[in-house]
Amino acid sequence: MDYRSIKKALSIVALAFSLATALIAQQPQLARPAAINEPATLSFNEFFVASAQGLKPSAKLISLHNKQVKLTGFMAQMENELEGLFYLVPRPVFCDEEGAGNADIPPEAVLVVVPFRSEQKIPFVGGPIEVTGILEVGNKEMNGRVSAIRLIMDGPGKDSNQHLSKQASN
Repeated sequence: MDYRSIKKALSIVALAFSLATALIAQQPQLARPAAINEPATLSFNEFFVASAQGLKPSAKLISLHNKQVKLTGFMAQMENELEGLFYLVPRPVFCDEEGAGNADIPPEAVLVVVPFRSEQKIPFVGGPIEVTGILEVGNKEMNGRVSAIRLIMDGPGKDSNQHLSKQASN
């Protein structure tokens, strides 16, 4: 091969590369598939449906039993901090436990279990918080507290968005 043929071949390759790059840049971006392990978002207003017998768990709540969910709410401020547990509620609540126990806790309260702090008191966090973990539905007693809905919080070793985090206030 002589110099002219090599130069011509390189020019053709460069032109083909430029055309391919331009065509790729003009292609619409394909939607990225949702992450496989992304938690389902759940809100407090999706917990129950009204019936003649009172509040019943919603189909969505039941369908998320033993699945990873993300829930945003407020930590109930307890007179005495709980060890390894706290209540997540839809609105700010102060629970005066003298005499009435925890009667101030609303029916849609979620008992959040913090396994990696099981023997430590969980200090109150003001403002909205987001919690991610495995949802459990059904009456169960834990550390002397009976709850209908629990969330077993993800550990701190996982993605930083998957544990107790204060929401930005906008």
